[in-house]
Amino acid sequence: MSGRNLFGGQPVGAMTIVETPVSQWYARRAGVTALVVGLAADALATAVLSVFSPLLLAVALGALVGVVCAFVAALVVRAWPVLRTLWWWSIEITTALVSTAGWVTLAHLANAWIASAVLLGLLAAVLVPGRSRRFVWAWAWCLVVRHRLRLCFATLVRSTARVTGGRPAALPFLLWARPTLAGERVWLWLRPGLSLEELEGKASQIAVACIAKQVRIAPASERYAALLRVDIARRDPLVGRIDSPLALLIPSLRNTVADVPVSPAVPLVGLELADIAEPAPEPPRGGRR
Repeated sequence: MSGRNLFGGQPVGAMTIVETPVSQWYARRAGVTALVVGLAADALATAVLSVFSPLLLAVALGALVGVVCAFVAALVVRAWPVLRTLWWWSIEITTALVSTAGWVTLAHLANAWIASAVLLGLLAAVLVPGRSRRFVWAWAWCLVVRHRLRLCFATLVRSTARVTGGRPAALPFLLWARPTLAGERVWLWLRPGLSLEELEGKASQIAVACIAKQVRIAPASERYAALLRVDIARRDPLVGRIDSPLALLIPSLRNTVADVPVSPAVPLVGLELADIAEPAPEPPRGGRR
């Protein structure tokens, strides 16, 4: 028995960018789109060209315009899954292309050793200092979270469609992600088939998919129910100790180093009642008594 039959019709090590059911669905959709767009473009082009040219020439040119528009529309729809995947990885692809192009250009201007030394120097300047390293690491986690959320939503949509027996809902658009003190914050736009109530019940599963501690989903707009905000918490920013600057307001502690905690559960250190001025008495109010 061949390996093709053992492994579902694909050779060992093959990777599928677009799944077969999705590819077939887009192929049928591309045919319908080509027919509709071609006929509409043919009719409009013939009607417009008939004003400026003979009828037979307008019909021929309109048919040509319809064929071209139909081919372009069918090509875009058919290749949309691949284009969507490229868009999902656009930041990583752009970064790799810019880095490679910069190294190749510098290698042609000088030599490969100098280009490699410059590239390693830039990497060391970015990754060695603590602040810049934390900055790069935080934004790198934003990229990771976008892919993990996309994978989690695809799994949830497929499981829901399998239970209900209907067609899977469209994946939400991941608009933007930025780092926060606790983790990351992602804005997404829901498409028909998903709602905030359904995602709130899956918060624990989304947290597992994002390798996080907790996930909170909340509406991000008062006008649009489809615009949501996903707060991903993977650490507690309030765990560390922060010295309070309020101790410098006490006259007896201005010239000393005060160890004043910020927690309200701990009593204040170094506070003397004699240092606090008494409030001025309120002036008497006029009127009848």
